[in-house]
Amino acid sequence: MTAHLPFVYIGRDAQNGEELWVSDGSQAGTKLLKDIWPGAHGSDIGNMTRLPDGRVLFTAADPVHGNELWVTDGTESGTEMLYDVNDGSGSFGPVYVTPLSDGRVVFEGQNSASGREIWVTDGTRDGTHVLMEITPGAEGTDFNAPWVALPDGKFQFSYWTPGADGRAISRTMISDGTPGGTVDLSGFLPAGSSRPVVLGEQLLFFSPEGMTLTDGTAEGTHQFDQFWGRDNLALLGSIGEGMALVKATVFDAYQGSGNYTDAISYYATNGAETHLIATTDIARTTGNPLDLGAGKFLLPTTVDGEFRLIVTDGSEAGTKIVATGSEAWTTNYISLGDGRAIYSKADAGGHPTLWLVDGDGQTALLGEGDAVPTSLSTQYVQHLSDGTTVFAAQTAEGSAVLWQTDGTAEGTHQLPVSNPWLPPVLRDFEVMEVGAIPTTPPPEDPSGPGTPSDPALPHHEWATDNALFDAAFYLDHNPDVAAVGADPLQHFLQFGAAEGRDPNSHFDVSFYLNQNPDILAAGVNALEHYMTSGWHEGRAASFSFDGDAYLAANDDVAKAGMNPLEHYLHFGEAEHRDAPQATPHATGPQNVLVDASFYFSNYADVAREGVDPTQHFMVSGWQEGRDPNAFFDTNWYLAHNTDVATAQVNPLEHYLRFGAEEGRDPSAVFDGEAYLAHNPDVAAAGMNPLEHYLQYGAAEGRDIFAA
Repeated sequence: MTAHLPFVYIGRDAQNGEELWVSDGSQAGTKLLKDIWPGAHGSDIGNMTRLPDGRVLFTAADPVHGNELWVTDGTESGTEMLYDVNDGSGSFGPVYVTPLSDGRVVFEGQNSASGREIWVTDGTRDGTHVLMEITPGAEGTDFNAPWVALPDGKFQFSYWTPGADGRAISRTMISDGTPGGTVDLSGFLPAGSSRPVVLGEQLLFFSPEGMTLTDGTAEGTHQFDQFWGRDNLALLGSIGEGMALVKATVFDAYQGSGNYTDAISYYATNGAETHLIATTDIARTTGNPLDLGAGKFLLPTTVDGEFRLIVTDGSEAGTKIVATGSEAWTTNYISLGDGRAIYSKADAGGHPTLWLVDGDGQTALLGEGDAVPTSLSTQYVQHLSDGTTVFAAQTAEGSAVLWQTDGTAEGTHQLPVSNPWLPPVLRDFEVMEVGAIPTTPPPEDPSGPGTPSDPALPHHEWATDNALFDAAFYLDHNPDVAAVGADPLQHFLQFGAAEGRDPNSHFDVSFYLNQNPDILAAGVNALEHYMTSGWHEGRAASFSFDGDAYLAANDDVAKAGMNPLEHYLHFGEAEHRDAPQATPHATGPQNVLVDASFYFSNYADVAREGVDPTQHFMVSGWQEGRDPNAFFDTNWYLAHNTDVATAQVNPLEHYLRFGAEEGRDPSAVFDGEAYLAHNPDVAAAGMNPLEHYLQYGAAEGRDIFAA
């Protein structure tokens, strides 16, 4: 079976960087869709979401607008920016992109008028606007945690607000996008409540105090005790008819040598009713639960030393052991979304094989003599509307490839897709009969944000005595200076630089000083330092301008020996030359579990300011619910370790000093005890499991296991 439905994916090559590609499953039908950021820069594509009319909404960056909202119908002409949400050229684009049940898509957007707030789009320019201002004015709102779509066009979101003691507290809301349809759940929920599971028209939350089932009203909110008394609980998702799957872990059942007795139990619950599904007596050594879709889960378990693979819909009749012994041992499952899964393993002769598992048992799909996908990537999976699943795998040489399956041997094959770049976010196009997307701005709305489709070049007034001081920019961004009629350059030299005010659109005083602590310690004017020696030394002017990269891309400027920022602002901008974004770097000793690249990539505000990641996380980041790396979830750790939350200590420091040794997991996606059990060399060395994985294990291809 070959796919004929086009899908778009993220591809990468040396000429275009990371861009959007399109494929119909054939070599001839696979091509670069559009080079959104011309050249090898790449356009940072993400947040792809299918619209009801078959088009795909996504975020991407270009050199003029920065990271913005785009849409595509699978053709080059139909791939264009939908709306310039952020009225600057910054890198902060839409986040928390969440498709709703009524076809709308909500997201967090930012502009100068309202700061960060909730936006909505229906896929048209007129239908893209601020939906709700939680915090009126330009200050904006600090949202946290992924948003959850609910029935009837509603969604659940959370945001931080100052508490009475000055510490930030999280408020949880349900909304249909109108003031009258927005309900604050914070008064109903205990502190430390988990991200919810949707059960029909209701939400189920866990907290250290018990379970809360709510429909968003006080009378429809009910509290239930967690009577099974487990140390660690995790909501895995919805299962069967109106039930949630719960994983309960007992840490005090440790027997030594990586063994546990009755260490993990799986329950189905709706709050009022709870029953046991299965128990495994050796924790975290047989893989992770997998949502198969269609209300079913795959549970790898071990009973009396024997591996058992269970498929369950949460009921006694719908819970079956489908494999035992060596046939049940693998961690490489991919859900097909219809109650089935595939997995790869080696046969007795060491040849790779591919198997299908469902509620009735296992079926061999591919074996010796067949082309078999190996090292399946369980993270990068997309179900297409023709009933097939596309997933990523690796070749023996380590290259990324894409495969497609319909759950049969004949319908399982490698796609001739060029340059898949993990994660390959895939979307299919079911409906192509759509009209042209409006390209003219909507009528001006005095109450909403306005967005020009092709903004004119900014007006500059360069100071006679300083080629990088833009008087027009300075007065426009500092109305207090303009109001008193002060000379802008003199104000900047005497006060503005010390106050962190910026002299032009592409020099950021705070970023420059944060990235160069030696300059900060010297107490010199940041702009003057950059002009006299900083650019020669390769120091970036701001997050939005990397001088070395500009010179590398513009040989004529480099040969002329010009200051790259001066050339760009005076000439390059008008010539439509690219302003390359800088890559901020850590400026001090890093905590072993703070991943600077991760921190900068996920927190654009920190990257824009150039603040050292470890310094930021240790001082304020953890209190704001930020994560230091991809495998340590600050909010999750505090929610699952109430003693740490009550003590108000830094959760990362607690994990490093005590938590790992006590068997506490850093997040739902990393099980430290399982990692040590599968890597006895790490256990013997007495290393922190997450520290080892981040420093060595990931590069060595070692497996990780969900908590």
